[in-house]
Order: sequence, then structure tokens, then C-alpha cells
Amino acid sequence: MPLMHLHVISCLLLTQNVASLDQFEDDAALVKDYVLNHYKDTFREPNGTLAHPYLVPGGPYSQSWDWDSVFTGLALLDLGSAPYLAGSMKNFFDQTNLTTGEVTICVDPTTTSPSCSSDPADNQASGSHAKPLLIQGALVSADFTGDYMQFHAYKDKMASLLKYWEDVRLDTTTSLYTWHDQMENGADNLVLSPCPSPRSECWNDDGCANSLSAPDLMTFLIREHLAYAKFLDQWGEDGGDEERSKAAEVAKAMNDELWSEKDGFHHARNVTSGSDIDFATYVLGFPLWAGEGAISKEQASVIVDRLMQPDMLGNWGVRSTSSENEFYNNDDIITPYSNWQGPIWVNSNVITAYGMLDHGFDEEALVLVQRVMAALAADLRDTGEWHEDYNAEDGTGISADGFLSWNTLGYRMANDIAKQVNPMKL
Repeated sequence: MPLMHLHVISCLLLTQNVASLDQFEDDAALVKDYVLNHYKDTFREPNGTLAHPYLVPGGPYSQSWDWDSVFTGLALLDLGSAPYLAGSMKNFFDQTNLTTGEVTICVDPTTTSPSCSSDPADNQASGSHAKPLLIQGALVSADFTGDYMQFHAYKDKMASLLKYWEDVRLDTTTSLYTWHDQMENGADNLVLSPCPSPRSECWNDDGCANSLSAPDLMTFLIREHLAYAKFLDQWGEDGGDEERSKAAEVAKAMNDELWSEKDGFHHARNVTSGSDIDFATYVLGFPLWAGEGAISKEQASVIVDRLMQPDMLGNWGVRSTSSENEFYNNDDIITPYSNWQGPIWVNSNVITAYGMLDHGFDEEALVLVQRVMAALAADLRDTGEWHEDYNAEDGTGISADGFLSWNTLGYRMANDIAKQVNPMKL
């Protein structure tokens, strides 16, 4: 790490008293070395129905998953991931239905209509849709290479992806958008919904499917419209202003309908029942990452303050669910759900840290990065590999031995914090 950047981090560490610079350097070096030795495990060449190079979670996977691809591609740009990230997004675009905008949460080289469930017996193809961040993933690659025109052929597919959310997932009464279920949003058993997915016994009850609106989805959609606007600008085409206006409309609905002045964060809502869900979870930090003007300075300040409270911030990062929640736990769960009721997840912490940087909360961003880095390094020292999530109380790895995906963000996040840069800023 350049000396100037080390000086910045050293000053911030002294301000926060979170760790010695030597320990932080040791952790960062260990994490970086591990990535350098294993990153190619995530790269795949064109295969079967996937015509472009793509990214997978390291390990036994052949499928390319939506947010795994985006965050792994972002993490490894300096190590040659750009064509694999671009290819991953092109593979998703290839399999997007131009008429309906439908595409599943992962793409598989063996079929054009994959189930993409972590349980092979459970067909998730019905209802589950890729998170609205595929255009953002394409933009990360295009920004890095300067080649925006490689995606011009997918203009209509991008438009159809955005139209899908308008046609299928918009609650017209509130102007809020909804997840089909929590398998779709990636936080499988998060406490925001009592009915996480069709795997739940309660799924046949009224108000399960397409009912949960939350600030993570609203943030993804704000950013997706802004990313599409940038592509249109780069292609020299009209429509960018309309997309930016649409992003502003989504932000307004999020603030008007979900913001709680009393609690200091955006609630979730069951739009079917009309009930607010005031549980504190990691998604309360997402609006920090939504882009300039999506939330006010005052909102950003109170959101950061809420995240830094001890029930949310542990010694290893921000918990997926508040330790004060009645359902809080750090159990080793991977089937039928991965556990988002307490454990630390690297991707959500890094997203939050980048959002903090956007609003000038550099010291708080460093706290998150230092603590997540410590968890990643401790895992390597103890087991020689990484896990999918981490116990919020003792930092030990929980599930999915050998997991290699968005935890590769550890390769770059120290430098990003030192340079005070959000590499996905819109």
C-alpha cells in the first residue's frame, strides 16, 4: 500500500482507536496474498449455453450468480477480471427475455432456464428474478476498460430488465417495489419476512409472494436507473435525463414511505398487509450507497449513528440482524437457508463502507473495513480458507468451507478506504 495511503489509514486508526497499524497491515497482507493465490478459481471460460467468459463463486460451482459476479468482478479488476465480469453480465443479458424482462438469479452453462437454487430439489425458477444490479455490473467493467460500446447491443435487454420491475413488482398504491421472496434478495432467512420463500411451510398463506419492500431493493433500483443513464450518455443517446428522473422517483418513494424519523432508518414494509417492519438489519445501511441526493445529509448521519450502535456493530463488522432482535443467532445454517439473522457478511459490510465514504464518514468506513479484514485474516490463520459468513460474537467462520466470492473484496477495500473512493459511485 502506498505510503501516503498508509498515513491516511494510520491517522484514522488513531482517531478511532480500532487497531494498531501494524495489525491492520498484517491482516491486509495476509488477505491479499490469499486472493493472489486463489482468484483464478473464480474465472471460467465460455461453456455450454454461456457464450462469454464468466465468474463463479470459487469451489464446485459452474453457475454464475448475480451479486457474486458483480462483487467478485469488482474486487479483482486489477487482476484481470474485467472481461469475466463483462462476460458474466452479457450471459445474463443473453438469457433475459426481451418481452418480459425475466431472468433468473443465476445462469448455468447446461441450460437456458436454470433453477439456480442451492437445493437441487427445489426449483426456484418460478418467481425468482435476478437482483437489479446487472446494469451496474456491466458499468463497473465498462468504467474500468473505457469500453462502453461493448454493451450497446444489450440496450434493449437493459431496458426490458428495468421494465420488468415496473410491470411486475411495483405496488402502485405506495410506488414501492417488492421482492418475490428473500431467496431472491440474497438474504435467505432475514427477519424482515416471516415467510422467506416457497421452502417455508407458510408460503401458501396470503401475503408471502411479491409482498416485501425494503431499502435494499429500492437502493438497487435507484442505482440501476442511474447506471443505465450513464450508458445512454456514453452511447450518445437520449434518455439519460429520464432515467435519472426515474431514480429520483424511486428515492422519493423510499423516503416518503419507508423512512422513520423515530428509529433513524428506513423500515421495510409488507405492501400486501400494509404493515411496517421496524426490525434493524444490515439493509438499513443500503441507502447510504444509493447515489448522490438519494437521501439527505441528516438521514445519512442518523443512519450511520444507528449502524455504529453496539447491537448492530460487533467486533467483526455490522451484524446482519441486530443482536437485540428476538430471532438473533449465529447458527451454522446453509440448507435450506443461509443465515442472515446475526452473522457478519462481507458483501453487506463493504457496500455499507462504500456508502459511508460517499457521505464523508471516512472514520466509520474504516472501522467496518478493519473489522471485516480482521475476520478474514483470522479465518485464514485458523483454517487456511474462507467461509461464507462469520460469527458476530467471536469472528469464527460459520458455513460453506472454502467460500471464495465477494470476500475477495478484501483484496482492494483497504486501498479504497485509504483513497476515500467508492469504486461503484454513481
